[in-house]
Amino acid sequence: MIRILMLCEGTYPYFKGGVSTWTHNIVSSLDEFKFTILCVTPNPYVRERYKLPGNVDRVMNIPLWGTEIVGEHEESFSLKKFLKASRATDISTIVSDFVPHLEDFLDEIKYGCKNPDRLRDSIVAMHDYLSRHELKKVFRSKPVWRTFRDMFVGDDLYGDIRMGFLIDFARVMGHMMRILSYEYPEVDVCHSSAASLCGIPAVVQKERRDTPYLLTEHGVYMRERILDLPSDTTMIERILLVNFYRAITVLNYRCADKILPVCRFNVNWELELRVPEEKVEVIYNGVDVDRFRPMEVDVDRSRKRVVVMARIEKLKDILNIVEAMDYVRNDVPDALCEVYGPISDESYYRVCRDRVTDLNLEEHVKFMGPTDKPEVAYNRADVVAQPSLSEGFPFTVVEAMACGKPVVATDVGGVREAIGDCGIVVPARSPRKLAEGITKLLKDEELARSLGERARRRVLSTFTFRRFIEDYRRVYIEALSEKALREVARWLKS
Repeated sequence: MIRILMLCEGTYPYFKGGVSTWTHNIVSSLDEFKFTILCVTPNPYVRERYKLPGNVDRVMNIPLWGTEIVGEHEESFSLKKFLKASRATDISTIVSDFVPHLEDFLDEIKYGCKNPDRLRDSIVAMHDYLSRHELKKVFRSKPVWRTFRDMFVGDDLYGDIRMGFLIDFARVMGHMMRILSYEYPEVDVCHSSAASLCGIPAVVQKERRDTPYLLTEHGVYMRERILDLPSDTTMIERILLVNFYRAITVLNYRCADKILPVCRFNVNWELELRVPEEKVEVIYNGVDVDRFRPMEVDVDRSRKRVVVMARIEKLKDILNIVEAMDYVRNDVPDALCEVYGPISDESYYRVCRDRVTDLNLEEHVKFMGPTDKPEVAYNRADVVAQPSLSEGFPFTVVEAMACGKPVVATDVGGVREAIGDCGIVVPARSPRKLAEGITKLLKDEELARSLGERARRRVLSTFTFRRFIEDYRRVYIEALSEKALREVARWLKS
């Protein structure tokens, strides 16, 4: 059976959301393949939120925080192996076998990756070292801290960087390098769901074993990280963070055999970062049109209802819909917005709730929590809204369209490609424009009905689940075939 290493970051199988839905759909539908799931998570205290299909043979949780010893949360953890690695880790090996590669790594990330091959080689070499030595001792050693100091303090661009920020940055890098401390399973294909840290194991496998690397990009990793930069940093510190994210993105693009964005919007970023166009193939997300369909549901139709399906976090811009509803209720006094989705950011959720209170919208905005029946929630709606600041090719939009609902959504990612002429697209971060679109459809029932019917037809013709699964089955087979051809070519050459 063909073995696939599916690489995720903060998603499947521990967190609900569009990327997790995409992953679960592929894994559960391609049962002729055997999957290992590797997920980079914030901490080890996460629980699986999906019932894993039988063709998943292992789930690797790589937590960046929450453990003192790398891998101690795993059942396979070996104290004997840890002690051996600890004894092997001393100043002399750190200086000779790790620091030179750390210097190359830092030299590349601080300027956004001028030489992807050099960055790749440094990461592979650090993986070779950290998978056999103790990470904690390495990052507590003076040579490593001196390396961070010397690589930045004496630099023409970063010479004035705050020492406190540099210390925090070095600590974060130490946590992120936990990814390099694990041995990765030998597989036939690696498939990452983001051009981010979770793609690093695929980079290593590609270099060490010539394992084909497929990269699907949902939201553009670099763009989303730029949008989420901390506000308490100086300009030079922001430049460093942006260059780090750029370097990781460029590395993934360079090493991937095929890049499979979920929409044409992502292609613009990929080409801007010098990805050859022949490496890129758009594969749109598909939905189950038998599950997501128009249906009668038990709901009070005396109120006009707007439904939002989104996690409560900054990039989903729930504040946008809250503030939009302040305008909507002026024209449609009985309007009600129901927000379905888990709370991913507690502090942001409190900000949203406080804004609801400030605007006296308690009777117009309701947070409904997560739902296992999104098809029912969509069918409660007169209008479905998507207020996000960033998206890839959102399942929520296509699912709502499949349910025959008119959609008002922000013009981000592949939203415009999904909606076509079957809904209303408005600028991001514009509550007034979002409200105008919602109000227009709430007041014009005939237009709403017409757009909903067209939306359903568009999904049936373009965004079906069958087409989506067949495309991924094909690219897996193609990746293996191309590797076989490379092996034959090498054999003939030898």
